[in-house]
Amino acid sequence: MVAKAIHSELGNDKLFETNGETINRRSELFSIFVNADDRTTIFVDEAQGANSKTQHILLTALSEKKLYVPAGIFSAYSYSIPLANFTFIMATTHEYMLQDALRERMRVYCRFDYYSNEDLTEIVRQRAEELNWQYESDEVLRIIAQAAKRTPRLALHRNLQTCWNVARSHDRNVITLADVNEAFRHLQIDALGLDQLDRSYLKALLEHGLLLLGVLSSKLSLPTLTIQRVVEPYLLKEDFITKTRTSARVITEKGRKHLENSSLPFHIDGRLKDGNFAR
Repeated sequence: MVAKAIHSELGNDKLFETNGETINRRSELFSIFVNADDRTTIFVDEAQGANSKTQHILLTALSEKKLYVPAGIFSAYSYSIPLANFTFIMATTHEYMLQDALRERMRVYCRFDYYSNEDLTEIVRQRAEELNWQYESDEVLRIIAQAAKRTPRLALHRNLQTCWNVARSHDRNVITLADVNEAFRHLQIDALGLDQLDRSYLKALLEHGLLLLGVLSSKLSLPTLTIQRVVEPYLLKEDFITKTRTSARVITEKGRKHLENSSLPFHIDGRLKDGNFAR
């Protein structure tokens, strides 16, 4: 959406949308670059999918405004193609997988923060109304949004979609609190969207106290990078855990209370034992 908004504001004529995996095919990447002019926007989503060779080609193209074609691809000789002054946009949730030089070459660098529950509720409302999916009350929307870790794709593609599927499985055209209850039980998420892996992480800290990343990795049978990049960011952001000076992980009082209250969170009427689902 942001890329399209920038494209529109610039008044560009052509928009090429692709992703990191696709441009690993040189023919695809070269075709996009060669056909781009000064009024073209090139948007690469999931840019971390581009391998190191592709990233090097991107860096050279952006830095020198030339595309170097090695011998054997389109000709028996190597040559360079001058490139237009197009607009180039990359999006990624894993910026550390992009080469430093490529990241630093981008003139505008934006990081998106987590959404507020209020904004997420409105996003869920808009999607439900767009699809003509009826809901029992605004409380249903609020609960779906609250259990999304402040992330729109979880609110829409995981929570809302599953709640609607549950409602339809009961031959209803309205999402009820009972449907939300059942959907969350199937997804194994609690009122704030923490899944089984998140809770296992917190339980390990609750049981053993201070734990280093390597020890956590062994106890959860997960790679350290998965813990650092998938599990920990939201837990740190929401103050469920903290780190000591030696980088040991510690569960906070907030994390402790949440874990205690979310072990068996749901009643059959769709409300939480601790009242988090109540108005």
